[in-house]
Amino acid sequence: MEKDIQEILGVIEQYKTAIHTQEKEDFFPIWAEGCQTSLISLATCYSGTESIYQDFLIGGIQKAYTSIELITEDVQVRMISQDCAMAIFSYRTECIRRETGEPYGIAGLETQIFKKESGVWKLCHVHYAVAKPT
Repeated sequence: MEKDIQEILGVIEQYKTAIHTQEKEDFFPIWAEGCQTSLISLATCYSGTESIYQDFLIGGIQKAYTSIELITEDVQVRMISQDCAMAIFSYRTECIRRETGEPYGIAGLETQIFKKESGVWKLCHVHYAVAKPT
């Protein structure tokens, strides 16, 4: 079980990298293929990995910010079964607004659901809950 938890923590780090770089090669390999992937951000639900990438990451984050850092704190991984796990953590972002060049950020709670595919942990679902602007 400890090995699985460490692998899941590694996927969370890869997710943070993908949010920062917004590169396809960082983003797509961490998502599951054997389930309907989804991401809930604020009031929008993105369904399918391509939509999450194009509409949330490129059309949302990249359009709004010249840079973004996703910082995670107090990550707790909970094993649901041998092939399913959930991570819950606090997050905050450090961004630079594209239009004004001003710093901006949000903070809140995040839940990620993982599925083991061919022995590798992959993301199935992400849900951001925003607490406040930082």
